[in-house]
Amino acid sequence: MKKFVLAATVASVLAASPAFAAEDAGFYVGAGLGNMSLDSDSIYNGRDFDGSDTGFKVFAGYKFMPWLALEAEYLDGGEPEDVFRSEDFPDERLKVTAGVSGFIGSAVGILPIGESFDVFAKAGFIYWDGDGSGKIRNDQGTLEKVSYGNDGTDFAWAVGGTWYFMENLGLRAEYQGFEISDFSSVAFASASVTWSF
Repeated sequence: MKKFVLAATVASVLAASPAFAAEDAGFYVGAGLGNMSLDSDSIYNGRDFDGSDTGFKVFAGYKFMPWLALEAEYLDGGEPEDVFRSEDFPDERLKVTAGVSGFIGSAVGILPIGESFDVFAKAGFIYWDGDGSGKIRNDQGTLEKVSYGNDGTDFAWAVGGTWYFMENLGLRAEYQGFEISDFSSVAFASASVTWSF
């Protein structure tokens, strides 16, 4: 009986909760935090790199209709780092850092689900800037300071979903991938707040 009363109460609360549909068209902005992960099969002298760090992003877009938008964003992935060890120098920890930031332009396909939720997929390009630094021993045992710097334009994609908990406010969860040269995998998983107007 208690379970029935609890279930009835929860159902009543959910039924009474307002449903907020996303705007059919118009501008929106947002900002979020997330985790940037970088992997490289050979970032320096045949050594693999696998690091992550906290990053942030800001974005703005225009929804032309309920299922199509264009979006621009700036992303800063922090400074992921990795530590290398060598059989020849087992007591040493040699650290390398690498970071990627850039501007992203995307087309967004949106699938509304119910009155207050949608899922989306994005495809576009990232105009990125990458840099890094570190200390590492070469094959002769000499300690070297290394630095890295590069930039370019590459393919970017994302999938995610948005829950609109108020008429103009939503929470977005998103996973983004970037096909950036010099890295075998670059990804950013984030949570953001969006505002439509």
